[in-house]
Amino acid sequence: MDDGKVLHYHVDFTRSRKEVLSDVPDWTKLDFHQCPNCPLIPEEYSHCPVGVDAYEILLGFADILSCNDVDIHVKTPEREYFKRTDAQTGLRAIIGFVMASSECPILSSMRGMAYYHLPFASMDETVFRVTSSYLLHQYYVHKQNGTPMDLEFEGLKQRFKETQTVNYHFLERIRAASEADSNLNVLATLFTISSMLSLSLERHLKEIEHLFI
Repeated sequence: MDDGKVLHYHVDFTRSRKEVLSDVPDWTKLDFHQCPNCPLIPEEYSHCPVGVDAYEILLGFADILSCNDVDIHVKTPEREYFKRTDAQTGLRAIIGFVMASSECPILSSMRGMAYYHLPFASMDETVFRVTSSYLLHQYYVHKQNGTPMDLEFEGLKQRFKETQTVNYHFLERIRAASEADSNLNVLATLFTISSMLSLSLERHLKEIEHLFI
């Protein structure tokens, strides 16, 4: 941050959070604004996997306004990324990765994308990555059981709808924990992106068609 504050997070892609520490906040409990499409049950998961993974990150951003300028460094085993931008963009980048790599059964469909994460992706890059990842998933499903590939992306559109539901209800969790606006804005932005892709995927695909035809 420009005021000298530094936040550092390490996200283990292979983490497992079925066992939850006792000091996590109440808003991470599974039945606190639980998503209506969540198949998890309290007998097996006492807490929301995404909530447990994200709460320390959100805590660090609790007193940071989304418009604050920051320097963001992202280090992976393969390369490093840097961007001078606002706090909201940085929070969205790490929260998006954490959500997609969590044990949430709805968001785990994006785990392959998360493994090849691209921080600060543009809308065109997101469309390319989401659709390419989905088609690769369809290929593996087809190879396993002979199911025809979904070349109309109907299943992907349904994923977007499921993701919208998760984002909306996770935002309700965050409302109970946030004092500044960064945490609220970042989830609202994620919700908007999934909604846009759900409603106008064909239009976004048309915009990048010239690169492949």
